Amino acid sequence: MKFSKMLEWRKISLPFVCLFFHFLKLNPFRSKRVWLFGCWIGKKYDDNSKFLFEHVCKNHPEIRCIWITRNAKVCEQVRGLGYECYTSSSVKGIFWMLRGGVAIMTNGLDDFCRIPFVGGAKIVALWHGVGGFKKIYNENYKGLKLKLKKVTDFFFSWVHRDLSLGTSEYTAERVMEQFGVNRDSIVITGQPRNDLFRSGIDRKVVLKNVLDAEYDKIVLYMPTYRVDPKTRKDVVKGVVEGLLSSEKFLGYLRERHVLFLAKLHPLTDFKMNGSVPNFKLLGDKEVQSVQHLLMASDCLVTDYSSCCVDYALLKRPVVFFVPDEKDYLSYSSLNDAYSRIVREKAGNVDELVDLLVAQKMDQTNLLNGVFEDPSIAGTCYSENTYRKICEKCKVVV
Repeated sequence: MKFSKMLEWRKISLPFVCLFFHFLKLNPFRSKRVWLFGCWIGKKYDDNSKFLFEHVCKNHPEIRCIWITRNAKVCEQVRGLGYECYTSSSVKGIFWMLRGGVAIMTNGLDDFCRIPFVGGAKIVALWHGVGGFKKIYNENYKGLKLKLKKVTDFFFSWVHRDLSLGTSEYTAERVMEQFGVNRDSIVITGQPRNDLFRSGIDRKVVLKNVLDAEYDKIVLYMPTYRVDPKTRKDVVKGVVEGLLSSEKFLGYLRERHVLFLAKLHPLTDFKMNGSVPNFKLLGDKEVQSVQHLLMASDCLVTDYSSCCVDYALLKRPVVFFVPDEKDYLSYSSLNDAYSRIVREKAGNVDELVDLLVAQKMDQTNLLNGVFEDPSIAGTCYSENTYRKICEKCKVVV
């Protein structure tokens, strides 16, 4: 389902799903030892839900873990890995959505199904990027609009949650403001997907489709998708074109034997005319997972994306490239973490090259200082999350 159609469905169906969701709270047959998992509107097997799902399956057999998806190919994929999975439209899928006592999502209740069969289960929101700089949900409302939104959310919200994940006290404060929840419903655990950072990877395997030579360094570029509301142009497309037309930038890549990998948002319609030495575009099918890609790089270039929060845990340089900052702030909003952390930033390609040459660690350290609580540093985020779910949702194991 396209995003615009998804929003239209949410608006039209709101009265029905609200009544249905609350009616299901009368269901007496839910078991807190049955945990449902879903992510990305039921289209993927990925993100925090995937990593927590596999951890609980492997380490806590007392919990019955079931992956719910809308996609038949995803269902085959998960079953092929040896896990239990059903499509949300199947009889078994609906049965287990009505039976599960804990429902774990990354995006919203429609991670499981277009109809919220999980009403009455304890809803755990792992989210798909804890932290970052962009204001979301209630942060973008003020005055009467905010009050009306809170009233609507009181009855039903597609991002309803009983338990939310955080990585620091700062992120907990943000979640409270974004979703109107109480502090005691937020647990500081770290993101399960980042447990992967403690394992080793073979860079050549992760990048097998793009490595065509030996490189001294690999720089990963992961920008935020954005469209200028005035011109309706894809801003990132223009930024990439600027990189490819800069002799200083291309010269830096050649002379320093650097491979520049650009992982753009799927909605960014950009194709290179021919090949450019030391510069590669990555499509979704060429990426095992974003976390693997982060691990395979020596430096990250980004802008307003929350991927920098994850990458900082690897303790490698982060460079902020924001040539459109003034325009971006005219139609979007950033929170105070941006000014606290982004002390050095490139406003043009020449400044980007200078920062890539320097590759300082200052902003990496600032990111970890704001977004990584000392109490969870070096721990298993998935196990932290499992234990907090059991504690807060009163799961007896």
